[in-house]
Amino acid sequence: MLELRKGLEDILPCDAHLRAEDRLHISITHSRTHRNHIATRFHSRDELIQALLASSFVPVYAGLKPVEFQGQTWIDGGFTDSLPIMPQGRTITVSPFSGAQDICPTHTGRSSRTLHLANMDVHFTRQNIVRLNQALFPPSQSRMHALGQEGYQDAVLFLEREHWT
Repeated sequence: MLELRKGLEDILPCDAHLRAEDRLHISITHSRTHRNHIATRFHSRDELIQALLASSFVPVYAGLKPVEFQGQTWIDGGFTDSLPIMPQGRTITVSPFSGAQDICPTHTGRSSRTLHLANMDVHFTRQNIVRLNQALFPPSQSRMHALGQEGYQDAVLFLEREHWT
């Protein structure tokens, strides 16, 4: 988490919390009640960073002590709501796993079972198991670059399907 914090501190401008207010919605899970919360307001840049760290905290994998944000402890929002849908306007859903999301890898191969996990429908496939492994244990830099290109292509396909290009 220290490395992630340092990376965020290096790239976020000093007024990031002001720019993000009511525009960035961060899904986090309360560590004790296991209830989902969407953070949209941040009193400082450091508080924004704490919310981002909480949203990526996977217990045991990232450590044993959940991240403190606004006086309470939180873990990754993906445990309770991976794809929050905003009450107004259209929410474009994005996922690294093939499934029913707007932007995601296309499913190749035979038909598969669909799993509903934390408000996200994903195909139960070998490819998605590999993707989960890569999320927890990042592959080589060249493979990471290829994954970035694949995600870019998935976004282009979405824009074309929606006739937004």
